[in-house]
Formats: sequence, structure tokens, C-alpha cells
Amino acid sequence: MNLRCSVMAAVLCLPACAVGALGFSYGGGLALNFSPVTFNGTYSGTTSQVTSQAASTSVQFLDATYAVLQIGYFLNRGSTQPASADVPNPFSAVLTGLSLGVAAKLPIRIGPVEVFPILGVEYVLNLTYADDKGDDLKSTLSTSQWDLSELWLKGGVGVDILFGSLFVRPMVVAGVKPYAVSTMDSTHPTGSVSLTLGYWKVDAVILFGCRF
Repeated sequence: MNLRCSVMAAVLCLPACAVGALGFSYGGGLALNFSPVTFNGTYSGTTSQVTSQAASTSVQFLDATYAVLQIGYFLNRGSTQPASADVPNPFSAVLTGLSLGVAAKLPIRIGPVEVFPILGVEYVLNLTYADDKGDDLKSTLSTSQWDLSELWLKGGVGVDILFGSLFVRPMVVAGVKPYAVSTMDSTHPTGSVSLTLGYWKVDAVILFGCRF
């Protein structure tokens, strides 16, 4: 009877021991997202030229050694420069979204640092799409509003620079979308705007964390 109880207790303890061996860490930081997102604007009868800008995502993450969960706030502000001096102001549009990601990684300890390849998926759920005056462009889209949300397949490499239980984590991660580039038209009070979402991106990431 004692042997049976001991075996059962050992079996029940195995999941807890496995979880404890994972080594959890938590932290946050910033990702700069370089992607060919473009904005075209026509306002007051004049067509504007295109300017592409990098987006940013503020990130929080939970790391279980071999798996990472991530949540963040995505912000992209694109501006179209006037095509002529007769147009005094450029047109700007703002995209915001909720970034949700999960990834697998394989840490390799090299002296005071850990290097790891990382592979996963990210879903950016669009929250708003508006111009710089706050006019809603999402409600006048020529396609479904869900086209503003994006699914990314991502892979890259990172390194944890350790300072006791604290660490700095720079990463470079590339992403591709498993579907074609989409261009969407909207209207605003003085004209129209078209948004073209890219099918690739490169993220430069800097995170700060603490290991438990």
C-alpha cells in the first residue's frame, strides 16, 4: 500500500516538477516593425504622393524557456506628402492593433549569454483606422474590416544578455504573411485614401526581463 501511494505521489508530482524546470521569466520592451505599408491620399481634388513609415509595437512577454507568449499594442502612422506646393498639409492615417503571439525557441548557453533561434506566429487584431483628425476610415472600407487584421509567420534569432536574474534580450525577427497583399480604399471628409499592406516585415526588438 505504501509503495502504491509513493508511486501515485511521484506521478502526480511529475507535471509540477516539469513546470518548475522550465524556468519562467517575464518582461517587456519595444519592437520596430519595418514593413512596406503604404498610404495614398486624394484630398481637395489633389492626389498625394506616398511615404512609407516603420510601425512600432510595445511588447510584454511571458517566457517558459522553450515557449514564449507575447501581447502588445501596435501603432503605425503613415503620411502622404503633398504632390504640389499648392497643397499646404500632408494627409496622415493611423492604424492601431492588438498584437498576440506565440513562439517556440531553443536556448543555447554560451558563457554569460544565451543565444536562441525562435519560430512562431503573430496575429495583429486591428483596433482602429483613422486619419490624423480622428475621422474613422475603417467604417468606409471598400473591403471587409477584417482585412485590416494580419496573420504573420515569423522566425529569427535572439540573445539573452544575463545580469543575475535580470536580462536584456535583443532580437531580429522576419515575418511573412501566408496570403497576398491587400489594398483597401476608404473615404474621408475631403477625399479618399488607399492603404496597401505588405506581405513581409522585419522586426528589430529590444526587451528587458526578469527570471523567477
